[in-house]
Amino acid sequence: MERFASRISVKKLVAISTLIWMISINQACSVNPKRNEFVLQDTQRIQHAQQLLPSTYSQSDIKSFEGDFKLASYIEMYITQENLNLDATKLTETLLKVSRQQGYDPVFLLAVIKTESQFNPNIVGSAGEIGLMQIKPSTAAWICHKKKIKWKGAEELKDPSYNVLIGAHYFHYLKKSLNSKSMRYINAYNMGINNLQRLPAAEQKKHPYYGRVISNYKTIYSELLKYRQTI
Repeated sequence: MERFASRISVKKLVAISTLIWMISINQACSVNPKRNEFVLQDTQRIQHAQQLLPSTYSQSDIKSFEGDFKLASYIEMYITQENLNLDATKLTETLLKVSRQQGYDPVFLLAVIKTESQFNPNIVGSAGEIGLMQIKPSTAAWICHKKKIKWKGAEELKDPSYNVLIGAHYFHYLKKSLNSKSMRYINAYNMGINNLQRLPAAEQKKHPYYGRVISNYKTIYSELLKYRQTI
């Protein structure tokens, strides 16, 4: 009887573990845009991805996500994997919203976060940069004033959604100022627009930041591909 009871308890534990796993997967599927929003966002995402990878997009994992209505769910799962302490649902919603407003691939912003902070919202850089997208308070205050966003102070840059909102608006400013050339505006985010413009074109191409962001961009899509196979 004892042996039989132990077999039952093991089965119960397996069943409970499986149930918990299924619930976590379902929770990670909770952020999905309405269909009309998705169509707009998917079109913008594809266009931005093609700008970022002009010669390799059609052979990349990214192309396979065209029309995938569950992309938001995969993003939420990826954020959870990177940092369990983040509110993945809220951050995913912020990423989708700012990307839809400004014509980004939301995964691009994930790649910037990965490059800048490894998803640590409390990190402070050597030059005073704060949070997920490593924004200097002076830059954040300036872009908030320019874009009519309420400036809440430097400490609030540790709030993931607020940090991403400001970082995305700053990227949008750089993108427009530098005529949408991805290598230039991505490098400018790291080194500043004035420093970038002082460099000869050949030196701009050698700057490593752009390569790190694009490498993370491709890697994240490879991770999202794995999540798609679990849903």
